[in-house]
Amino acid sequence: MKRTAYLSLVTVFFLLLVAFAGCIEGSFVKTETVLVKLDSQENIQWISVIQNPDYATATALAPRYYRFIQTLDNGFFVAGYYSNKSGYTTLRVFRTDSNGNPLWDQKPADTGMGGEIRSIFPWDDGGYSILGRDGLVFTIDSSGRPLGATNIMDSICRTNGTVCYDLTPVSLKQDPEGSLNWILTNGNFSTSKITLITATVARNGTLLTKESLPLKDPEGVTDIIRTDDNGLLFGKEYIDYSPGGTGYEILIEKTDASLAISWDAVLGTCNTKTSFCNNNLIGMHESGDGYDIIYQSHLQHSNESVPADTISARLDSQGHIVRQDKISDLSGIPAWIFSEDGSRTDFIDLIPKNVLDSAANAHGGNNPTFGSISLIRTADGGYALLGTRYYWS
Repeated sequence: MKRTAYLSLVTVFFLLLVAFAGCIEGSFVKTETVLVKLDSQENIQWISVIQNPDYATATALAPRYYRFIQTLDNGFFVAGYYSNKSGYTTLRVFRTDSNGNPLWDQKPADTGMGGEIRSIFPWDDGGYSILGRDGLVFTIDSSGRPLGATNIMDSICRTNGTVCYDLTPVSLKQDPEGSLNWILTNGNFSTSKITLITATVARNGTLLTKESLPLKDPEGVTDIIRTDDNGLLFGKEYIDYSPGGTGYEILIEKTDASLAISWDAVLGTCNTKTSFCNNNLIGMHESGDGYDIIYQSHLQHSNESVPADTISARLDSQGHIVRQDKISDLSGIPAWIFSEDGSRTDFIDLIPKNVLDSAANAHGGNNPTFGSISLIRTADGGYALLGTRYYWS
């Protein structure tokens, strides 16, 4: 389910999820955070099991609540919302060395409720900015001590007479100077009265610039990136209702600087006459004289564990499809996916089964459940994955 096109359904789903989480949190005896380092051939180099003291759910049921990055000394920095046994949620950050051994563990903010970590940006002085999808920016020093918190949404809504209805970040990049470039949607999707806001934000969350643009056709929008010609590239959820239609496909639209549509293209490799398909956009990237698109495709099925095919597509500058290739292992995932959107949970089907089995059982027992798995590329050409083990009562 995409985050913008069907807002009311997402809201209902979230409420049901919260209710369900409340019912099962008490069933966990404990949780552990598991960090696994793989080489470039996807062989395990080491597995580190990090205890979650005083944390009951450790982002259970919300696998994208935490993010992690590799540090300059080849260690790892993790930020996430962790809940204690009473259900109270805290922002937790911890740092490891290059072998996954914890160096320090801090709780810079007691939030009372969790959110989704959008991205982590390191500073040259060893500090970090932690950005939530709700617009909160937490800044901490190199040891995890808090330096302040800013709500970007509040800053945007207080300037230039902006009235915020449902301000939602859809794209985020860091420029060479260290500022953060956001693209957000603002408005009421039920009435299609939507504006697009581009904002430049300092690393501590201070708003530097802002521009509001009309969004003429917001239906189904899930991803937006600014292109080098000052236009926009839209990724939309597109439903093919025609006779013999294949279901959910992906519509890519390119605009010029005036926001007029230059071209569009439809992507989707799951095609069948007997069942509808899901084609879900993962990311978009401008590269050279064209655009790279990563998406996932699978048959609609009542069993949500049906494996998804991960597809790498290339469009030329005029929107023509140059190729669509299935990614068969981790080496096929492009680096830009991780550099532009942090650690990802989308690629579990590409992680070797022996790696997941080892992570689920290393240094532990009692058959824990291993989930909430996130993945990054590492500086040596290998990979690291982070997950949570749940021990049930």
